[in-house]
Amino acid sequence: LLATVLAGSIVANLLAAALLALASEAPVDNIDRLLPPPLQAGLFAAIGWSLYLLSFDVLGLGAGAGALLTLQSARLWVPANLFGLGLWRASRKGVGGPLLIPIFILAVSALVHGLRLATGCPVPDARAAGWLMAEVVGEPASALWRSLSPSLVRWDVLFSAAALKQLVCAALFGPLVNTVLNYVLYGPLIRQKLDLKTELRSHALGTAAAAAAGGYSSYLGLSDSAIHRKIGGLDRFSCYFAAAVSALFLCAYPLCGLVGYLPTLAIAGICVYVGCDFLYDNLVEATRANGARAGLAAATVLAVCVWKDMLHGSLLGIAGAQACGWWQRRQQRRADKE
Repeated sequence: LLATVLAGSIVANLLAAALLALASEAPVDNIDRLLPPPLQAGLFAAIGWSLYLLSFDVLGLGAGAGALLTLQSARLWVPANLFGLGLWRASRKGVGGPLLIPIFILAVSALVHGLRLATGCPVPDARAAGWLMAEVVGEPASALWRSLSPSLVRWDVLFSAAALKQLVCAALFGPLVNTVLNYVLYGPLIRQKLDLKTELRSHALGTAAAAAAGGYSSYLGLSDSAIHRKIGGLDRFSCYFAAAVSALFLCAYPLCGLVGYLPTLAIAGICVYVGCDFLYDNLVEATRANGARAGLAAATVLAVCVWKDMLHGSLLGIAGAQACGWWQRRQQRRADKE
């Protein structure tokens, strides 16, 4: 199974690198023609919804209403949502600046471990109850490379219709669309015009390097993008610091065991915070800025993405935007003739 997962990661990365290289040669500076603002808002809202749902996965809970209404589940997701919404509110008010997220993680960790020690709850019991992340045992990265044997890869599974759809979506909506949209947002955020072609070429090279190492690129953590700024990053030096921490865990792999002591409430709360921030910015704020019609279009794209998937939502949004543009041009021509 591990060999098949690694092979799928390499295939997705290589495909994404090729798409990013192609995108860098396209007229990306005119991205609004292909992905109009309502479609962009709908896709970002879908990303926000996915991040919000990820909080339940972190807590080990299903997202079904029946499972969430039990006392056993509510004792986890209710405080996670309260922490996340409180973090979101503090962020919107500018409290804490770049130290907000580290302070939040330290405060929640101190609270959970303080209660654990006060009640005499051992670490294994706290993990079993869902309060702490699962135990992690670090291994050298070479262990992954040794696992990547072509003879162990289930090629029939990897190139099945269902798996190919997931690989294409992983390449399109992870490295490609998210990267392009993040940089579309990032320029106005820092009040500078970015050279998108250069940025996309660098992402293509980085994604290809990740494929060579058998990994999956994480532009969210290591790129100076809109998400990076929203969670407290200040500039590229913040990215270098994140890369240095990643390198430390890669080289001193026993440190990975620290992840198992992080409270699930801290990680889930951050997922709630980022998810709500995306939903608010791209549904509420975007509707205020662009009008009710644009807000309805963004909500429709979000609904299709949630109901089906982001591929269907994107295709429907692009088709709808092009049809709307064609209709407006037709009406304009008629008005000009009159």
